[in-house]
Amino acid sequence: MHPDMIHFLARSTKHLRPLFVNRQAGVGAFDIDSSPEREWNIRINEDVKRKQVTLVGSILPDPNSLFEILTAFRVLRENKSLNPFLVVPYLAYARQDHIAKPGEAAIGIMIAETLRNLNPSSLFVLDVHSRSVIDALGPNAVELSALPLFARTLLDDEPVDVIVAPDQGATGRAKRLAELVGAEVAVIEKIHPKPNVTQAKSISRDISGKHVVIVDDLIDTGGTIIEAVRLVSKRGASSIRVAATHGLFSNDAREKLAALPIRRLYVTNSIAQERHPNITVLDITPMLLSL
Repeated sequence: MHPDMIHFLARSTKHLRPLFVNRQAGVGAFDIDSSPEREWNIRINEDVKRKQVTLVGSILPDPNSLFEILTAFRVLRENKSLNPFLVVPYLAYARQDHIAKPGEAAIGIMIAETLRNLNPSSLFVLDVHSRSVIDALGPNAVELSALPLFARTLLDDEPVDVIVAPDQGATGRAKRLAELVGAEVAVIEKIHPKPNVTQAKSISRDISGKHVVIVDDLIDTGGTIIEAVRLVSKRGASSIRVAATHGLFSNDAREKLAALPIRRLYVTNSIAQERHPNITVLDITPMLLSL
């Protein structure tokens, strides 16, 4: 990015602000009056006229995070900054990329189209769940990947024999990480014995005695990863590590994962993380500042 770039961080990414400051990146600020009884009001605290600016904000499950990005982007543009860049470390609702049941809608596509219509100079997203959502973001969208960050960290730890995709949808991600670390790939097949119940049934490669890494784009309730860990443990893996870009950890997911034979679990700080002895958080700030 431009050396004089000013970064404005939304509340969804405020945990990254000290990391930006520590790396001597230009960081701006804006005030938000968002009391429930009143309309929102956003005001930037400095002159951005003809200046390069970047808005960094995630779309979280809370829809207010989307509205904040829309309004903050508008404020930057109407105060005559050069056409802003937009960086979205985490894009929620990407799993809602199609109509699953009658009466529903592809909300993830709607959000992607909304961001596209902002027409930023460039739009950067990180490890989005759905290819359809990425396409809906438009030609100016660039998908960043945490896989090189995971690869460096994994190789500094211990050898990697097999990268495991916990389901068919993660196969492409597993293959890319395997290329980076020089490992083989195994894919888990899941079955649905009854509605809303998923079980890991089989794995495509013998992993007995192997150091395996299960990779996915996100951990929400942890169900997919839990099933994968149980299966690879049962099949005799020598050690099990897990890498996922976005750690939502809904409900008691952290505790459930901590009870499993996972040697180390890696996520990034795309979403603010609580300290946990079993989770290692990798910093995406250098990646964002290198754009």
